[in-house]
Amino acid sequence: MKTVSIAQARDSLTELLYEAEDGRPVQVTRRGKAVAVLLSEAEYERLLGSARADFAAWSQAWRGRQSAGFEGVTAEEVARWGEP
Repeated sequence: MKTVSIAQARDSLTELLYEAEDGRPVQVTRRGKAVAVLLSEAEYERLLGSARADFAAWSQAWRGRQSAGFEGVTAEEVARWGEP
């Protein structure tokens, strides 16, 4: 992955955006420390979609584990948990 400083990115933003659009992410640094990555919209959407799918799977598994732990607890008992 190409790495550029913020100053370099500011001076060549158009070219860097073309690189990212072509599927070549660009890391942006400040004082040598990575602070951002430029990537294509398609790659961003792909990553976002997989994160949503992973969270959905995790959430469903968590719900399954939680409901298994409440066997034998009635709805009335659960309702009383919220009472002062």
